[in-house]
Amino acid sequence: MIWIRTALFICTVVSVKYIFSSVNDDGDEKIKKMKELINFTQYLRVYSCDMKMSIEEIYEKYNFKSIDTEMLIKSLINFLEDKKSSKEFMDYINKIMYTSKEFNSYFAEIIDYYGLAYSEVLDKKLNFTSEEMERVMKEFSVSHGEKKTLNNRISFLAGCLAAIILV
Repeated sequence: MIWIRTALFICTVVSVKYIFSSVNDDGDEKIKKMKELINFTQYLRVYSCDMKMSIEEIYEKYNFKSIDTEMLIKSLINFLEDKKSSKEFMDYINKIMYTSKEFNSYFAEIIDYYGLAYSEVLDKKLNFTSEEMERVMKEFSVSHGEKKTLNNRISFLAGCLAAIILV
């Protein structure tokens, strides 16, 4: 009888901990997506400004880690060809990436100036965009880290409380 209660107690604590960790994983995934977009922006800056490659060539050459990012960049190319606005592109980014709106707005600005500026100006704009995206990602990362720490503490306490009530 004591073994059943002990097993029930442990399973309840682990279950509640697992639920809270899945909430934390969502934020970790957003950070990964943000990092990849920042890396692509830097890659785009180097290869389009220094190497004078087209965005299609850069797309083919880049090694994407996420299917969502690959779809987003393919859409960026299509939006550039169709001369659509950054507002439409930002709405699309929000649907695909689920990252913060401020971060998305910086990435969406690329559509407004990419291909229209001289190499030196484009280099500076892409560098500025990348720095701003990184700043927003760091702010999100700090707040996510604090939430993650709090969730980890709460999950253990909630798990123990639920287990005590059940047992």
